[in-house]
Formats: sequence, structure tokens, C-alpha cells
Amino acid sequence: MGSFFIIRCFLLFSFFFFNGAFGNTWTRTEMVEMAGYGEQKLSSVIITGSLLCKTSRPHLYSVPIPGATVAIKCQTGSKRRSKWIKAVTDELGEFEIDLPSQLHAIPDLENTCFIKPVYVPRHYRCYHTSTNIHKRIKLVSSTNGLRVYTSGKIRLQGHTSRS
Repeated sequence: MGSFFIIRCFLLFSFFFFNGAFGNTWTRTEMVEMAGYGEQKLSSVIITGSLLCKTSRPHLYSVPIPGATVAIKCQTGSKRRSKWIKAVTDELGEFEIDLPSQLHAIPDLENTCFIKPVYVPRHYRCYHTSTNIHKRIKLVSSTNGLRVYTSGKIRLQGHTSRS
């Protein structure tokens, strides 16, 4: 009976050894799938808005500011400092920020995150009415794992002098 057990163990070991079970190396993708994690995002959070400069011209209330940098910061509640996530405005002064997935689960994003202009190209000569200007975000859409928030229009005081 003992020798039968030893032969059975030897056969099982040789079967696994020659079929690659012990020497098999898996790719990262295979390991991620086996562990139950996926590379596909389960949710997306997009923040949109636009940055405008109020002018002193009566016929032109405000102009878009292309090439400006805006940033969003979300208070995570941890003692570690949260980072600014930045985006650059396009030719229409609009921006879009794809919030990192580790921030998706923050409850009440509308009250924990805010947008702030951090750089305005010099030739626009727009300035902040306050050194602490920031704007809250507002949920505008939530469907199938995609949430879209907006800061709306952020208007800075100043005048333009395009040269």
C-alpha cells in the first residue's frame, strides 16, 4: 500500500512537472485576470469647465483664455497632502480633467473638490480678484459608471491686449 502511494505521488508530480505547471511563468495580464482585477476602468470621473477673462470692452463681455493652466484639488481626509491635478485650456478656454481612480470613491466630491486657475498667459493680463479664487464643482451627469462634473465658467478680472 505504501509503494502504491509513492508511485501515485511520483506520477502526479511528473505530470505537473512535464506539463509546465511548476515552471510556468505568467504574464502580468494573466496574473491580473487570475487575481480578479481588470485593466478596464470600472468608472470615470470627468471635470469640465472654461476659463474666461472679463474685458472692459462693452461689445465683448469676456474672452476665452487658451493655454492657461487650471488645477483641481480634492480633500481626501487623510493626513497625507492631496495633490493638484492639472489641465491646460484649449483654444476656446475649455478644460477637461480625468480624475484619477483613487479619488473616485471620495464621498460628496462637490464639497471636497475645487478648481483653481494656477497660470494665465501673460499677454491676457487677467488677474484674480482674490488670491484665493477657487470654484466648486457640480454634478451634471451620471450614467453607466461615468460621472461628469463642471465648474462652469470661471471669470477672471482684467483686460486683454493681444499682440
